[in-house]
This record gives sequence, C-alpha cells and structure tokens, in this order.
Amino acid sequence: MTDENPPATSLPIGRGARAFNRVLEVLPPWLAKIGARQFRCEPGVKVKTPTRLTLGRGVTLQRRSLLHCGGKSWCGYGGAIALGHYVVIGPNCVLYGAGRIVIGDYTHLGPGAMIMTQSGVVGDDSRFSVLPKRIHEPVEIGQGVWIGAGAVLVGGTRLGDGCTVSPNSVVSGEYGPGTTLVGNPARVARMHSIT
Repeated sequence: MTDENPPATSLPIGRGARAFNRVLEVLPPWLAKIGARQFRCEPGVKVKTPTRLTLGRGVTLQRRSLLHCGGKSWCGYGGAIALGHYVVIGPNCVLYGAGRIVIGDYTHLGPGAMIMTQSGVVGDDSRFSVLPKRIHEPVEIGQGVWIGAGAVLVGGTRLGDGCTVSPNSVVSGEYGPGTTLVGNPARVARMHSIT
C-alpha cells in the first residue's frame, strides 16, 4: 500500500476550499499537482476535488480518465484517492473515491477499468427522491496489481499484492496476495506465490 494515507475527514469543507477545488478542476490536472515528481497526465483527464488526491512518484494518468476524489455534500464530504508510486491509470478509467480508494505502488489499471466506492441502498424508499441513501465503502489495492480492461471493482473490495483481475471481471470481496480473478461475478482462477 502507499505510505501516505488519504485525508480521513468527513467534515464539510469551507467556502475557500470549495472555490479552490473548482479552480483546480478547470485547470489541467498537472497544474494541480506541480509538486509531484515525474507525474504524467495525458489530455482529457478530469480530476474532481483535486485537493483530496494524493500522488506518489511517477504516476501516469492516461487520456480521458476520470478521478472523483469525493469531498462533496452527497458523500458527506468524505472520500479521497491515494495513488502509490508508479501507478498507471489507463485510458477511459473511472475512479469514484467517495468511499476512499488506496492503490499501491506499481499497480496498473487497463483501459476502461472502474472502481466504484459507493452504491445505492437497495429496497429503500429514498431511491425515489432527489437525495437517495448511499453506501460508501473503501477499496484497497495492493502493490503490483494488474487490473484488466473493463474490469469493475465495487466498494468493500481488497486486493492483496500481486493480484491479477482479468478483463471485464466484476470484483467484490477480499482476496489475498497472488490471486487471479476472472468472470462476473469474479471467482478465483488460480493462486501464485509472491516473492
């Protein structure tokens, strides 16, 4: 995992912070993270609430990826995204960090992969309202994990170091190091040792 923890606050952010985030959202994301070493951001990347994004060295955000780092009223002003060193977020990936996303060093997300940390409450009458109830659960991804194109990870998922998720798999639950997951819903296809 990363050595930097994302902000854990769930308190409303002030007007100044909201205005600062809005300014950063309209600027190219690389301006928002000038201090990050070896940071690479391709055209079309969108980062919502960039002050809640933590970057390691050598992170790559490929074209048209979307990172929503929480911090909005609909998620109780919580959430964050923390990317470890040399993480690659592939083109057209979507990361919704309202419940918090932590991604370990050297992890790669293939094109169109999604991480969704929030969902609606099934069977609740609030789904027919403007403000339906939501569940926010974190997603934690270890180091050296490969996530295939079009894969979806839902809230509450934990992947140990060296896991592999095959393309178009839908993953929920906790899996130890070296697990290979395939299918929808994802199942364990094999285990390999991590040295």
